[in-house]
Amino acid sequence: MKRHVINLVKAGVRGAIGPAIAARRPVRTDLALSTWGIEASSTGRLRRSSVDLADLVAAHGSPLVVVDGDAVEHAALAALGTDPKRSSADIFYSYKTNPVPAVLRILHEQGVGAEVISPYELWLALRLGVPGERIIYNGPAKSFESLCEAVRVGALAINANSSHDLSLISHAAQAVGQRANVGIRVSLASTWQGQFGFNATSGALDEAVAEAQRSTDVDLRAIHVHRGAAMRTAADFQAYVSSVLAFLDALRSRTGFHPQILDLGGSLACPTVAPFERIQHRLNRALGTDLLSPDPTSVVGVGDAGVLAVEMVSAHAAAAGLESPKVVLEPGRALTSSSQMLLATVQDVKLDGTIPFAVLDAGMNVAEPTANEFHQLLHATKSNAAHDTSYRIVGPICTPADVLYNNWRLPTLEPGDVLAIMDTGAYFVPFSTSFSFPRPAIVVQRGHTVTLARGRETFEHLVTLDELP
Repeated sequence: MKRHVINLVKAGVRGAIGPAIAARRPVRTDLALSTWGIEASSTGRLRRSSVDLADLVAAHGSPLVVVDGDAVEHAALAALGTDPKRSSADIFYSYKTNPVPAVLRILHEQGVGAEVISPYELWLALRLGVPGERIIYNGPAKSFESLCEAVRVGALAINANSSHDLSLISHAAQAVGQRANVGIRVSLASTWQGQFGFNATSGALDEAVAEAQRSTDVDLRAIHVHRGAAMRTAADFQAYVSSVLAFLDALRSRTGFHPQILDLGGSLACPTVAPFERIQHRLNRALGTDLLSPDPTSVVGVGDAGVLAVEMVSAHAAAAGLESPKVVLEPGRALTSSSQMLLATVQDVKLDGTIPFAVLDAGMNVAEPTANEFHQLLHATKSNAAHDTSYRIVGPICTPADVLYNNWRLPTLEPGDVLAIMDTGAYFVPFSTSFSFPRPAIVVQRGHTVTLARGRETFEHLVTLDELP
């Protein structure tokens, strides 16, 4: 009885205070369509370079992944640096972010290298014609066979993740009869730790450096550090680089080692994507307040970060009377996230609850990142209509967990309407599964031209490797 009374009191407090809190919360201002090179027709249908998004769904099926190939190219060129008077870092794209061959090919055509973390990704880079000196091999689980291949093709750096990994690289070099280009992955207090790299203060790190320096099988040339948590501002990035340079000083004082290559990893942010602020997310779920888009103007671009890194590293080396190492960045989402969208179709609108449920043909099976980070949602067929109805946007999977947006204001939805989830060029495709539904097709748009990059999975594809009765 006491618990029942307490619950009634809590409900009463929520009922009285909730609306007051909600009224004080800021209202979402959607980012301009031009952010993604999109415009709306007079009827509210979204299009890019005269290509109607809903027409793409009609032609290629729903859901559908759409890559802006021109945006990928422009991002690559900007990352590599356009000012000949200012040196920038060398760029190696993080394959795990979006391993779509059509996207990778565009990046490589502009001069971006490949950062791979698995035997498959190494195979894919070589299949796409990436030369060994444009490949960096990372990861905590490299197979012996893949290490032999990386040594054979002369990968720029095979970064050892542990003492065993370093030993395995040495054995691969012996098997191939060729020295391996090796780096040491290090985890600082502010970076990913756990299974990733040698702890910066451990004796195992110094022992690994000494072993690699003595070895006739490996050429120790690189230090690799990966921040892990996203860096949005120039100040964030500068603080990170400063911590890495302080570590290099300490390592050199203990071991005498100074790297030829300093690999600073990735973790640069996409301007229009950010993890949810906890309170904002909770109020959105409980009170229906808006999720707010991140500020894209505060984000440091890959090109600017590369210039900053080179300037800081060069100045630091000069002060110590040392040769400046080659600086490498391994961006993923910062290069491709904003160049991709996921189109989905409304299958049903369920109106018998406190909030309407809009059921899409895309859910957690192909849009898992929406559970944790902001992605602008656009109505592709009625964008000009008033955004005055709140919906819970859910997917087709039979689990209550299949919720893409807990509460999002849109124009009135009807079955057949097409929605666009923006900025899906990071981790949407690699995290996708065939959970109850085949995975969607992928198309690449270059101006007015749209080409199929990956066909839609069929039911037969899902059982190709099975032995059916």
